[in-house]
Amino acid sequence: MPFVEISALGKSYPGGFSLRDIDIALERGQILTLMGPSGSGKTSLLRNICGLDTPDSGSIMVGGTDMTHLPVRRRNIGMIFQDLALFPHMTVYDNIAYGLRSMRVPEREARERVRDLSEMLGILDLLNRYPSRISGGQRQRVAVARSVAPSPPLLLLDEPMSSLDSQLRENVRSEIKSFAKKIGLTMIYVTHDRREGFYMGDKAGLMFNGVLSTLRSPEDIFSAPEDEKSARFLGYNVMEDGGERFAFYPTDFEFSDAEPHLEGTVMSSGFEGDIYRMHVSMPDGNSVQLWLPGNRAGSVPGQGSRVSFSITRKERISGFHNSKEY
Repeated sequence: MPFVEISALGKSYPGGFSLRDIDIALERGQILTLMGPSGSGKTSLLRNICGLDTPDSGSIMVGGTDMTHLPVRRRNIGMIFQDLALFPHMTVYDNIAYGLRSMRVPEREARERVRDLSEMLGILDLLNRYPSRISGGQRQRVAVARSVAPSPPLLLLDEPMSSLDSQLRENVRSEIKSFAKKIGLTMIYVTHDRREGFYMGDKAGLMFNGVLSTLRSPEDIFSAPEDEKSARFLGYNVMEDGGERFAFYPTDFEFSDAEPHLEGTVMSSGFEGDIYRMHVSMPDGNSVQLWLPGNRAGSVPGQGSRVSFSITRKERISGFHNSKEY
């Protein structure tokens, strides 16, 4: 039996939104990342797992215990919200020790646990400070320490890096993943950032409109999107040719006049450091993105240029959807 097993979970909300037939299986120590656009149901799913919401159908098993209808306080599932929710009137030490004290863990044992976690997360010298006196990255690590101090069987993280700048975000997510693997922590990590999701997860799933796609490795999800909405979320271009729908990544092309080739007009282009991004308008009124390596400055067509290109790798996909939804 998997360590975490969620079967056929369903939940209807006012307004018509619902989670439908959610299935998740995780082994102990695995990290699952859930990705998808805003409003797709990622946070709602976490709320059902931790007990803030109660599913209408299905089951939630963690470590062999049926938690489907247990109250929040009896689940001992760790949860880190987007705003972190640290107690501003408590020191870092007291924030981390809060859950242990609620469980009536002896103070000496709690002190050792707080110090051990703080040392692993590099915040040992911050224990006497208040959250307002430490940086965003440090607050992030305090939130992790507080959530795992009671030794939860499962830790849920709801877009925990959203308030950090890009460089700090990369550093902190690396530290959290390293820490989780070091202590064998099982995690479900929600993000709308596909790069972050791919980096963090042993498994990954995409959510759209309350439905979770089949869980696969990040490499499999990226290299072979299942349908149009998945392809668009992952950054692919989606086109239709002769009744065939296909997707290609913006790097999978070469300029060429050889048949078969496609033609379009560069509407805009710009340098982003590692790439030059071009938005190309196609004759059917749709547009595609083409990316060139950032060191190819001399070969980037300017705005208004006509370009001919061939696709070097493409994936057949199913399910046509209005691209504006994604």
